Amino acid sequence: MLLMLLGSVLCSASPVTAFAMLLLGRAFQGIGRAGLLIVAKAILADKVSLKENAKNNTIFTIVGGVGYGIGPVIGGYLTEVSWRWCFIINIPLAVVGLVLAHFVLRPVLLGPQTITRTDGSTEEVSQTFAARLNTVDFGGQILFLFGMGLFVLALTWAGAYYPWNDVKVLAPLIVGIVLIIIFLIWEYLMLPGHFLATRSPTRKAMIPLKLLFTRNAGILVYINFITGMAIYAVYYFVDLYFALVKGYSAGQAGTNLTYYMPGLAAGAYLAIFACNVWPLQTFYPLFFGCIVEALGITLLAIAINANHLGLIYGMLALTGVGTGLRMMPGKHSLPILQSIQKSDRRTGTLHGIAYHPDAIASIVSLMSLALTLGGTLATTIMLNIFNNVLGSSGIKFNSTSSSSFDEITSLPASEQVFLREKSKRGIVLAFFAITAFMWLGVLTASGLGGVRIGKAEQGDRITGKGSYLGSLVRSKGEEVVVEEST
Repeated sequence: MLLMLLGSVLCSASPVTAFAMLLLGRAFQGIGRAGLLIVAKAILADKVSLKENAKNNTIFTIVGGVGYGIGPVIGGYLTEVSWRWCFIINIPLAVVGLVLAHFVLRPVLLGPQTITRTDGSTEEVSQTFAARLNTVDFGGQILFLFGMGLFVLALTWAGAYYPWNDVKVLAPLIVGIVLIIIFLIWEYLMLPGHFLATRSPTRKAMIPLKLLFTRNAGILVYINFITGMAIYAVYYFVDLYFALVKGYSAGQAGTNLTYYMPGLAAGAYLAIFACNVWPLQTFYPLFFGCIVEALGITLLAIAINANHLGLIYGMLALTGVGTGLRMMPGKHSLPILQSIQKSDRRTGTLHGIAYHPDAIASIVSLMSLALTLGGTLATTIMLNIFNNVLGSSGIKFNSTSSSSFDEITSLPASEQVFLREKSKRGIVLAFFAITAFMWLGVLTASGLGGVRIGKAEQGDRITGKGSYLGSLVRSKGEEVVVEEST
């Protein structure tokens, strides 16, 4: 929270001639936001009964959906006054959060836990602050940060700012790919029993590859990846369509995005119903959420191409339903695994923890990383396509600058029409580009296993062997119970 506060202060106070100060503030905000997201989920999943946990995470999902819906509206109108208000508004919220965390939340927090080795033992492990710092995979984080950063930078520059064969594109692209490969090797060597794990037995790998390459965890990572793509695509590029093609103000553009919110709420409610009432399965909301979201994004591209506002609003809502369906069982927590530790009841990412009850923190972190990474890559790919379409038509336009939008109104009418038409074309092609990822997600989700959530005296169970759909076919539609949780 303090880092979020510091970042917001730096951003809101940065002079227009000191872009580095704005970037530093955004970096602090990113660190703070990532930490808050993981810690909040860990707190929700710890030291509560199953009934309390279900209520906590239902509220968490609903509040998150409302935030996604009203954020662009508030942000749009704040931007019309001054872009600085988008950062200033965080300052009083962070102060209130700090006060509440200290006086309300502090008494129930667990505090530092025992450090364990990679082999699971805790004997003769120092519990000092220095020893705790030694549990962080700094090497993996640095390799991942610079590898992905350079890779994304190359995709952003390619075609839009420099030709693909330009050294300014090839250098970061090649170096980024090499660093990502080194990162994967590094994480492999941090697996229990491998070279780096034996040298630093208390250091925890940034990404546990053994977990990532299991069927259900790997599929869930991809599902969250495309969920992030869909969210960022909707909130950035549909907003861009309203502002650039339709000529709406920032506030009006944000208001039109609210059609996504009721769909998101409806999807979350359907997921809650499916997991708590009927059919008490995680597979169905995850699988059908993938189908609905892919269909919504595809039809949204068609609606934008047709300039049909009614259909655009409807497809925003439909896409929201697909996202909401998947967020609850795939990303947030609900009752599962009645006893992970003898007397301690914990829950986590519902479907993933059913298969990996000893990896709560890793599952939660992987899902959050995949969501953000999907959004980042979607924005990069779509901006690259959008800028290439404009560039091929001889148009140089900065889609991130408000002054560029203001300059459009000063152009002759014929030039405005040409610019808006080409912009629409770029946005449509950008949306169609990510639909490939969405429909691949449908195919990928069909390989998920099944988790049946027990009620009352019934236990939670993993159903089906391998693919849940495959198990239904093999058993001619009858559910096969493979494992019951302890």
